[in-house]
Amino acid sequence: MSDFYETLVAELRDDPLGRGYASMTDEQVAASLSEANRHVPTQRFISMRAIAAVLDYIVFHYQQ
Repeated sequence: MSDFYETLVAELRDDPLGRGYASMTDEQVAASLSEANRHVPTQRFISMRAIAAVLDYIVFHYQQ
């Protein structure tokens, strides 16, 4: 089973948001799953180059 399929089966079986999939038609389930109602946590990463540039700037300006 692919990860996507397993995730879909778990969503429909467990219904973590309480959407009521069990009482929906196939079309209603598809519409419910297509709604943009889920938050995907993301994290921003700062590159080492950006950190080095900021540190160089700070060090250069404090030495003057």
